[in-house]
Amino acid sequence: MSNRRRPCLDCGILTRNPSRCDAHQAEWQARQDRIRGSATQRGYGSAWQRTRAPVLAAHRRQYGDWCHGWGVPAHAASDLTADHVVPKSRGGTDTPGNLAVLCRSCNSRKHNHE
Repeated sequence: MSNRRRPCLDCGILTRNPSRCDAHQAEWQARQDRIRGSATQRGYGSAWQRTRAPVLAAHRRQYGDWCHGWGVPAHAASDLTADHVVPKSRGGTDTPGNLAVLCRSCNSRKHNHE
């Protein structure tokens, strides 16, 4: 975080946060979470957990803590996640054949692209 102070987008109080004071950031995040829905509501409940676990385990057996990268070269990463090759929002399924393993950073970078 920067030492530079900025006005909160909602109340104008100076803060070191990027856009909102702590109170308004918490309110904004709670609104975003309600709009987005829970993991189960988005299709990432217990069935998803049972599908992704063996995919991650197989990846770790073969490659260890290694991310193949998305938009960046392959790199070591301990925060591996299962990612949909074809995103669910574009008709992708939860089958192991539609899952790849990326670190959280690459998964975020990929977001909703195929």
